[in-house]
Amino acid sequence: MEIEKLDDIDIKAASELVLASYEEERKAFPHLPNAQDYQDLLMNKLKHLVSEGKGIIALEDDELIGFMGGYMIDELYGECKGVYSPVYGHGTVRKDKRGIYQEMYRCAADRWVEEHLTSHAVSLFSYDEDIIDTFFWMGFGLRCVDAVRKVNSISSETKTFDIKKAKKDDITRIANIHRKHNLHYRSSPIFMPNEEDPKQDLTEWFKKEDHHLWIACQDSEPLGYMRIQPKGESFISEHASIMNITGAYIEPNYRRSGIGVRLLDTIQKWLQKNNYLLCGVDFESINTSACNFWKEYFTPYIYSLVRRIDERIL
Repeated sequence: MEIEKLDDIDIKAASELVLASYEEERKAFPHLPNAQDYQDLLMNKLKHLVSEGKGIIALEDDELIGFMGGYMIDELYGECKGVYSPVYGHGTVRKDKRGIYQEMYRCAADRWVEEHLTSHAVSLFSYDEDIIDTFFWMGFGLRCVDAVRKVNSISSETKTFDIKKAKKDDITRIANIHRKHNLHYRSSPIFMPNEEDPKQDLTEWFKKEDHHLWIACQDSEPLGYMRIQPKGESFISEHASIMNITGAYIEPNYRRSGIGVRLLDTIQKWLQKNNYLLCGVDFESINTSACNFWKEYFTPYIYSLVRRIDERIL
């Protein structure tokens, strides 16, 4: 095996490795879109990765047998610099995948740490349990999940709450629960220090095309919301047949009351009416309350793993 820089990669050959891996994922989840639908999108994303990212390729007899690249991030899960390899940012041939990934990460990580990139993240298709296990043994742990479901109505007997589709005029009404949603991520065991102006954030979000939000109310008091948009976190989520849930929150005292199910069911019916086939969601595995809810109604198809290297090695 020979290791070269990422910018020497054959992009078409790299895209074929990624699409082959995606086809394996489709065997586990046949309802995912056809691989050919992503060919142009994937080529463009790989070109961008090669021009903006850092990584390596693995060659054997001048043939590409694997590659691993990622984007540099100034603060990745902390104040240290890091690198993120998306699900299209790596791939290998089938033969000796574990061995190739071990050697690729060893070489890529050596170069990344040399450049003071000590926080590493990688997204992997969920079918590939052997490679997920490989990264686990190299010091990675689960952080984020991308999941999907076929659009279907969900039975819910809860009728005590009103569900309405929000408009821009509702921003002031829901700003407080949006603020609580952001603060929730600062709590244990999540500890994500995100904080933003709720009104400004919602105002900017509503300006974007094809963004929709539903509110759950009791006696006109907002108790929760759920929102969807065309793009999620993975390139798979960008397919025209998919809409993605990118935010949901229920007041703690009203959780397990059926509000979340009612909101999700309302969205499913709206998606059916508008001819969408799939509904996606991404969430943090460390957000235990949300994780338990999403796992009940969605199937994970991508796991994102992270590793924090002790920066004292620098």
